[in-house]
Amino acid sequence: MRTKDRIMEFLEEFIGENGFAPSIREIVGHLGFRSTKAVKVHLDEMADMGLIEKESGIARGIRLKEVGMPIIGRVVAGEPTLQFEGVEGHFSFNRWRGTFLLQINGDSMTGANIEEGDYVVVEKDREPRKGDIVVALVEDETTVKRLDRKNGNWILRPENPDYPTIEKFFQVIGVVVGVIRCYYR
Repeated sequence: MRTKDRIMEFLEEFIGENGFAPSIREIVGHLGFRSTKAVKVHLDEMADMGLIEKESGIARGIRLKEVGMPIIGRVVAGEPTLQFEGVEGHFSFNRWRGTFLLQINGDSMTGANIEEGDYVVVEKDREPRKGDIVVALVEDETTVKRLDRKNGNWILRPENPDYPTIEKFFQVIGVVVGVIRCYYR
């Protein structure tokens, strides 16, 4: 896990438990740094990236910037019944820290409802398991497929019968943890 991700995870955990930010020294101690300088550099970079806000000159002056979208109600996919009554909460993108997006090119995963033009959210540090949808490097190209086993060997299985199973050597880059679809481009 990258250092900034480790710091962010600690900040979220500490603030969630205590209601206030940790001190620089507490971050140093928790993450095993030798000095406060490295932590300060990372915090400055995280502020520049818009992940946190820092109030200079104030002890424990770190605030997390919530990245998200308002949830304004629920909708039934059957008979119309929706009533919007204001914001119910926020969908936080913070849970997808340490991930990246890849845009889908092709139709080998349509059976898993991953369509051409969709974006897959990929977590590179997640341990892949049988049945996961993964992004893998095959020779010099990347592909997205379902991870499976055949005769004791790992294989990559498409979710479209028009495509063959990949049984040659591959390296998993990350696990797909979400799909984003834009209807208007």
